Amino acid sequence: APSFSTGAGSLGTVAAGSSVSLSVAASSDSNVTIAETTSVLTSNANTPTATMNLSLSGSPATSATYNITGTAPSPTSAQTYNFTLSATDVESQVVTRDFSITVSVGATGGGQFN
Repeated sequence: APSFSTGAGSLGTVAAGSSVSLSVAASSDSNVTIAETTSVLTSNANTPTATMNLSLSGSPATSATYNITGTAPSPTSAQTYNFTLSATDVESQVVTRDFSITVSVGATGGGQFN
């Protein structure tokens, strides 16, 4: 069965409107294809509120690395986008894993000098 090499959880924090270049990896004894099972990462149905409108691309391989690229959405406040990816091998064995990407917006908090 396939397995993810990339640990579950956060893939990192990116600034709103910045260029995104992240990756996820999975492997198996036969070629693995990585795909999104949710409609958050690659959908543009409700960007920036609930979707990111990024690309997930790569080539099937026994050790496959797929790239998440594009321009980060620009929500009005910091937001974490949660999504699920699947790794499927030639024998149709599937494993899923939950990931997230946080988009930060400008300076947060405040300070005062006296």
